[in-house]
This record gives sequence, structure tokens and C-alpha cells, in this order.
Amino acid sequence: MPAALAPFVPSFRYDIADLSSRTDAEIKGKVLTRLVQLALRWIFDDAPIERLRELMALIEQIEDRDTAVAVLESLLRYYVQGTGRVDEPAVRTLLQQTSAGDPIMQTFIDRYIEQGREQGLQQGEAAVLLRQIERKFGPPTPDIRERVLSADAERLLDWSERILTAETLESVLH
Repeated sequence: MPAALAPFVPSFRYDIADLSSRTDAEIKGKVLTRLVQLALRWIFDDAPIERLRELMALIEQIEDRDTAVAVLESLLRYYVQGTGRVDEPAVRTLLQQTSAGDPIMQTFIDRYIEQGREQGLQQGEAAVLLRQIERKFGPPTPDIRERVLSADAERLLDWSERILTAETLESVLH
């Protein structure tokens, strides 16, 4: 690079904060700040469900319900999907144990159930369409199967209508 351009090239550096040297009591601040720091610190703890229980108690202190639900959703996604250290049945059990009468937990559970219903409907629609494709055009290739399984509900509905009159599989999935 020409020396004349060097002053215009951004230079980034990273600041790393080691949370492991602090005790839980030393991690202070507003609820969200404390919650994030503790979640990061405890992610590899030997008792992740117990730590989640403690973090959920902090979430209950968040005044704004929508923020609390969003934080809970992110936290559970981080622990279940991000690390693979906690499975969904364990989270369901934890939610059932801690949600009695808590509006934040109930809102989250309602959203979680609704997402599950939508996902189940989408999977059902995909299964029906795959069966229709097999009956009309023969067994679908792995690529076609993946394309159908990953399609959203609206697209599946369109394809399900097109298959009734289509002469080729390509005309169904265009």
C-alpha cells in the first residue's frame, strides 16, 4: 500500500475483559449489564441449568416486559443453540418450574408455543407437498427435498396450489 494512504486505513484493536477473575459479587451494575456479564462468565459452569435459573431471576427484575422477553429469548437461545450444553426439554422443565404467575415468563412461553405451532404447521405442509411431488413426479432429489423443507409457509402454499395443474416439477417450484 502506498505510504500516502496509510493514515486513511482504519486500525482496530480489541479490549479483552477477563470476567473469570471476578467473583459473582464483584460483578455489579444495572440488571442488563450484570446479566450479560454473568451469562458470559457462567456459560461453561458445571451446573448450567442452575445458572440459568439464577439468570432468569435477574430477568424478572427488568421493568420493560418486551425487553425482558427478548433478553430471555436471547439467553435461552445462547445456552441451547449456541453452546449445546443445555437441551430444550431441560429448558421447558425450568420454565415450568419458574413461570408460575410471572407475566414475563408467561409471555415468553406463549411466544415459544406459538413459534412451535408455526414450525409444526410448516413441517406438515412441507411433508404433504413432498408426498404430492413423489406421487406426481417420482421421488424428489435430495436438493428438491431440502428446498421444500427449508421453504417458508407462503411459498409452500404457492407450490401446493401449482402442483395441481403443473406438468413438470420445475413449473411447480419456479
